[in-house]
Amino acid sequence: MKRRTFSQLLSIGTAAGAAGLWSEDVLADEKGDKALATIDATIYKAKTQYLEYEATIKVPEKSDRTLKLAVWMKNEWRLSEFLAPADVKGTKVLILSPTQMYVYLPAYKKVRRIASHVTDQGFMGMNFTQDELSITSYTKMYSATVAKDDGKLVTLALTAKKDTNAPYPKIELVCDKAKNLPVEIRYFNEEGTKLKTETRGAYSTEKECHAPGELKMVDHTKGGASTTLARKAWKVNLDIPDSKFSKRALEEGS
Repeated sequence: MKRRTFSQLLSIGTAAGAAGLWSEDVLADEKGDKALATIDATIYKAKTQYLEYEATIKVPEKSDRTLKLAVWMKNEWRLSEFLAPADVKGTKVLILSPTQMYVYLPAYKKVRRIASHVTDQGFMGMNFTQDELSITSYTKMYSATVAKDDGKLVTLALTAKKDTNAPYPKIELVCDKAKNLPVEIRYFNEEGTKLKTETRGAYSTEKECHAPGELKMVDHTKGGASTTLARKAWKVNLDIPDSKFSKRALEEGS
């Protein structure tokens, strides 16, 4: 059987999305699932990553707030540490899975588990939540169908699989077909109301791995409040021990 290219798969699947982004007859779309798997493999190609960001938080009728943070990533694990300003410096958040998250608060010198009912709330005042940051594979959590394809951009409509703890029931993933990378992600509730829009841009490549230089999340439920993450440092496939991602490491400050 002749192997089709990723672009051919997307073109074939476009017609399926014409009936509606999440209509029942297109939820199980083999072409969409294959396209999502290709995108997944591109996004999460790095075995480990270290990043530093400057976060700018904008809230209507309030002064902008700036945070600085470092992020370590390995497998499905993510560790974030706030570097500035002083009132959040030393705070750490460890994500081991969508249902296993911990926070270290330096003022109390204690590690606390993050309750599941608050993981959809703002991450240290940002418009990114622990739920969104816990996604390390779309294919594990979502089924996909190709909803739109204009030749340069493809929109995949994602529907949460059962019993996967997916953070949103529905997502639209808009990707650059040439690079297989997302440029916009739209998050919806069960009724199809758009809750948030995330944009990613200024991608760069290191050791055949890719990362956006800027990420912006707009919360439509909060009057358009937004958080922009500007990447200041990035290292790929460095040696990060598993012990870095542990409760003990949080307490010891390692």
